[in-house]
Amino acid sequence: MFDNLRLGIKLMLAMGAAIVVVASMLTISNLRAMEDVIGQAERAELEGHYKAVSDRILLQSRMAESLAAFTASLPMVQDKFATGDRAALTAILQPGWTAMALGFGAEQFQFHTPPATSFLRLHKPEKFGDDLSSFRKTVLLANEARKATRGLEGGVAGLGIRGVAPVGNRGHHVGTVEFGLTFGQGFFDAFKAERNVDIAMYLMDGGKAVTFASTMGKIPMFDEASLAKAFAGAPQIMHISVQDGPRAVYAAEVADFSGTRIGVIELSMDRSRYVASLASARDTALLVAGLALALGLGLALSAARHLTSRIGRLSESVERVANGDLAQPVIGGGGDEIGQLALAVESMRARLHNLVGEVRSHALAAIESIHEIDGAVEGQAATSSEMSASVAEITSTMEELSASSTQISEHSKSVVEIANQTWEQSKRGSEAMDMVLSKMADIQNDNSNSLSEILELGTRSKEISKVMSIINTIADQTKLIAFNAALEAASAGEAGRRFGVVAAEIRRLADSVTDSTGEIETKVNQIQDSISRLIITSEKGGASISDGMAATGNTAELLGGMVDAARQTTSAAQQISLSTQQQKTASSQVVVALREIVTASSHTAQSLARIRAVSHDMTRLSGELGEKVGSFSLETSKA
Repeated sequence: MFDNLRLGIKLMLAMGAAIVVVASMLTISNLRAMEDVIGQAERAELEGHYKAVSDRILLQSRMAESLAAFTASLPMVQDKFATGDRAALTAILQPGWTAMALGFGAEQFQFHTPPATSFLRLHKPEKFGDDLSSFRKTVLLANEARKATRGLEGGVAGLGIRGVAPVGNRGHHVGTVEFGLTFGQGFFDAFKAERNVDIAMYLMDGGKAVTFASTMGKIPMFDEASLAKAFAGAPQIMHISVQDGPRAVYAAEVADFSGTRIGVIELSMDRSRYVASLASARDTALLVAGLALALGLGLALSAARHLTSRIGRLSESVERVANGDLAQPVIGGGGDEIGQLALAVESMRARLHNLVGEVRSHALAAIESIHEIDGAVEGQAATSSEMSASVAEITSTMEELSASSTQISEHSKSVVEIANQTWEQSKRGSEAMDMVLSKMADIQNDNSNSLSEILELGTRSKEISKVMSIINTIADQTKLIAFNAALEAASAGEAGRRFGVVAAEIRRLADSVTDSTGEIETKVNQIQDSISRLIITSEKGGASISDGMAATGNTAELLGGMVDAARQTTSAAQQISLSTQQQKTASSQVVVALREIVTASSHTAQSLARIRAVSHDMTRLSGELGEKVGSFSLETSKA
């Protein structure tokens, strides 16, 4: 729906919406800033009241400490306390205590002996001697550290402001003196009367808030969760409305003399003036925003009317150009975007004027050229058809040649494989023959070594014959000696009988040696005959081995020649296979090229047919273009 509105209305709506958005954003941001400022002022005032409470507690603590320190510094008090003279201390200090209790709000004035035993209570003279160690930490601390302490602390009479100072006498620590000032409902009533702010204090006991004193009732304004946060050290603030108007409530922690949190201070003040300031600021902001909106809408209406009038004039000129009237110039005026748009439209009109004139003059020339292209395309189509048929015949012939090349290539591969196998087998035969030749050489060497050993054995056997001759000679001499010994034994009679027996045994031994020597000599002769025959046989075997070596060498040479021939054959077969592969690849490439030519010829024929159709279409379109161009007016008189 927005697209159907007039431009002036659109401008009004857009500018009005922008002004409303800007005014709203400025108003909202100003109001938020004012709320932040007022909130910070409220918080600062509440924090100031809280600090005043803390300062008042601190001031009274220092006052109690000062009174205690002043009392502890009196020599008379030190002497009486050191001697334990309770009556004398009472007589000296009772008049002053009465004046302080009546005029300065003092509640307690007492002395303690270490660690925390009550020695004298001027506010209750009749009660003394009780041990306060379990709950009077200020007294314990002052006696142990011998330093003055001050602050809030609970006691028999409840929570109070304490000031405790150590008492010494002639360099010896005697005990402590304490002053306790009023801290209760009167303290908080006086604070409210002075600052016109309600105040309450709650002691935290096991997470529960117990009212200690209050000027606004016993029920806290904050809930338990908020009081717990304030007790944990995070101050809380909130705004409420009561019968007497809006109020700001603040809660923060309160600590005793040692810094330990013991409760929460709650403050409540009237915030009517802050609310009034915020309302006044809001009214002022809304008034300013309304005036700005009215002024902006008026300016937007004036600007929209001026723009729409100029745009209307430019629109009329553009509409004339759209209707084909290119003779009248477009008049815009101005240096802004609308003026630039008018200049651009006038430039477009002038270019269209020139373009239409050129198109009109070129349309006729284009029609004549298209007729010539049509005739040339028809002749080219006939030539392309004839060339396509010739290329198809050449392609068929080359496919047959490629098939033949494929068969030759496959056969050449088989020849290469056979040649490779022959070469490999020839190489293995040559290697085997080399191994046989090596083994024959080893056999020849072994035969030569055996023949040498046999000849050596024959020489040794001849030496054995010589040794046997020597042994036979020794046996004959032994028999002669045995015979002589037997003769001597016989001549000796009974005394040589035993010697005769020995001589007989020696003779038999010599006979046995002679017989054995004869047998050994026979065996040695047989061995020598065998060695002679073995030598003859070995010499014949050596000759046969030499002949085998020569034959094996000749065979190895022949196999080496065969290996070289097989290698050359394999190389030639590989060259033939490579040539046939190249021929096959070339034939395939030629066939592919011819097929591409056939395809290209077909595409050319189709393209020529398409060109012819396009030329007819161009002829028709050129006529239509001439008619369309004729609808434009290029001269003012024709307009």
